[in-house]
Amino acid sequence: MKDVHQIHAQMIVTGFIHHTPSLTKLISHSLSADPTSLTYACMVFNHIHQPNIVIWNTIIRGFVDHSFPKVAILGYVEMLQESKIIPDRITFPSLLKGCAQLLAFNEGKILHGQIVRLDLDSDLYIQTTLVKMYAACGDLNSARIVFEKMGTQKNQVAWTTMISGYARNHYPKEALILFNEMEKEGLEPDEVTMVSVLSACGDLKDLDYGKNLHFHIDESGMKVCVVLGTALLDMYAKCGELDLARHVFDALPERNVVAWSAMVSGYSQNNCGEEALRLFKEMVFETNQKPNEITILAVISACAQSGDLNLGRWIHAYISKAQLNPSISLQNSLIDMYSKCGQIDVAHRIFYGMPEKDIVSWNTMINGLALHGLGVQALDQFSIMLMSGIRPDDITFIGVLSACSHAGLVLEGRQQYQNMRRIYGIVPKLEHYGCMVDLLSRAGLLQEAENFIQEMPMEPNGAIWGALLSACRVYNNVEFGKKAAKRLLDIEPDNDGVYVLLSNIFAGQKQWAEARKVRSLMHERGIRKMPGCSSIVVDGIAHEFLVGDRSHPESENIYLMLNHVIQRLKSAGYAVETSEVLLNIDEEEKEDSVSQHSEKLAICFGLMKTMPGTEMLIMKNLRVCGDCHSAIKYISKVFQREIIVRDRSRFHHFKDGSCSCRDYW
Repeated sequence: MKDVHQIHAQMIVTGFIHHTPSLTKLISHSLSADPTSLTYACMVFNHIHQPNIVIWNTIIRGFVDHSFPKVAILGYVEMLQESKIIPDRITFPSLLKGCAQLLAFNEGKILHGQIVRLDLDSDLYIQTTLVKMYAACGDLNSARIVFEKMGTQKNQVAWTTMISGYARNHYPKEALILFNEMEKEGLEPDEVTMVSVLSACGDLKDLDYGKNLHFHIDESGMKVCVVLGTALLDMYAKCGELDLARHVFDALPERNVVAWSAMVSGYSQNNCGEEALRLFKEMVFETNQKPNEITILAVISACAQSGDLNLGRWIHAYISKAQLNPSISLQNSLIDMYSKCGQIDVAHRIFYGMPEKDIVSWNTMINGLALHGLGVQALDQFSIMLMSGIRPDDITFIGVLSACSHAGLVLEGRQQYQNMRRIYGIVPKLEHYGCMVDLLSRAGLLQEAENFIQEMPMEPNGAIWGALLSACRVYNNVEFGKKAAKRLLDIEPDNDGVYVLLSNIFAGQKQWAEARKVRSLMHERGIRKMPGCSSIVVDGIAHEFLVGDRSHPESENIYLMLNHVIQRLKSAGYAVETSEVLLNIDEEEKEDSVSQHSEKLAICFGLMKTMPGTEMLIMKNLRVCGDCHSAIKYISKVFQREIIVRDRSRFHHFKDGSCSCRDYW
């Protein structure tokens, strides 16, 4: 800019300030310096008595390039109304680019009309920017019409623009079809095209096509830069191939925040929360990369999966410290994370502190309350949502019906199911039917649940029959259990839980021969029971335990603590519940079996490693059993600890000898 100022001074001294081509160059060079130079260019422009179309085009392009598209459009209107200057083929591409930035569809259509009126609609540059504008605004039909009108003029840029439009608007099949057509035309794809096509492959989870593209990139000698490498690893991650994604990530010559975010998101989306958190820590603490909102959203999701409340709190504090914009999406993710880490009160505070809420905010809060068994509060939240003028969607009613199910609110659940259809016109999906079957089954209304399944307009899935089968185990109903198990095995023949539940139903009725048959069938088919696994995070490290686990480095001390805990509980009145140990063994063996369940081991480790009075969060992959539920109630009272257990279907908050589920789970 210092050089520009000197040249400007020379132009004034020599009189070249009135020479239009020189003025145009001066403004153009001013605009290419840095963002603050736009003000200087405007001052020069405002001193021009009668700017011509070239100068107008230069200043309009400057406003768009410096992200002031609205000012560019207003300037264009001023040019037409006051200067009476007729736009040319250079004017419109910048304006159309500005409309794409603003998603100003109506203004873009008006410009298209003016282009046709001025007989400029056959200009290839204008046609390409029209395609880009329509695609950015989501009108792919108009974009395709303009694209097809190009005929034989279509160059690589035009093809890439249309393919990118399809990919970005979530039409991956159309993007791949058009890409194949482009190749038939003999045009070689460039980096931008490849990025769009890889994105389409990821959305379709078409791994074979994606691998072929990767091979083509290698064969063509195309340099795998950060942008292309990120697209490759994102494609592999979306296809569930995390090893291949990580291989691409590790091979990148340099990694920017987008590459790091894509890899962290890939782990998070594939339920590899611990890997996502490990990579995030490496990103922040070892490479000093500053995460963006996409990274933060992925890490918050990973914290929710793993139950790492401490890191979740750190991320929450980091958002404030780094002065990241607390967008609705970020706050929704925090609500979800705190809900899934057992802190429903904190989630509630964030929710009520939000200046703006969208439907996702309400749905997340309602689902969070449902997950914690707070059915009445969830329904109250739903009522407030309706009074706020927010119309519920199908996700809302999954949360509402789930809340009724976990809290045993059968009448309310039936009513909400009726309202969903009658008042809001929402056609029930498989998930809604699943919630209703779960609601009826948990309440012991097994015949009504089966009738409900029979009347479904679609084939029930494994989750629906599984809900009925689980209830048959609770209510020891052999007849319905056999029916449900048969249907479930037709759908999921390798589901270990079906065999275990059916065997337990027979064992519960002392039908040992039938129970052995089921176990033998399971053995013949090579199906192994998923072991119960519980985890607890201490000092940022997750410690996992299996039933009877002795692999932990501190196993000896954990079992000493377990014996100590059991003795203290028995002194307080606890009696081991062996009714759920459905094996034909003696009572002493049954007691040993239930005492070594994974959640008890995790709690004992927590008692050893955390300060007295500290809250503990235990994550379990299966449903908590009756004995563990009873024992944890006693532990919360005897050791004065609040213990939160997240099992396969819900949260249990244990405090002062009682549980938030009121023994209904």
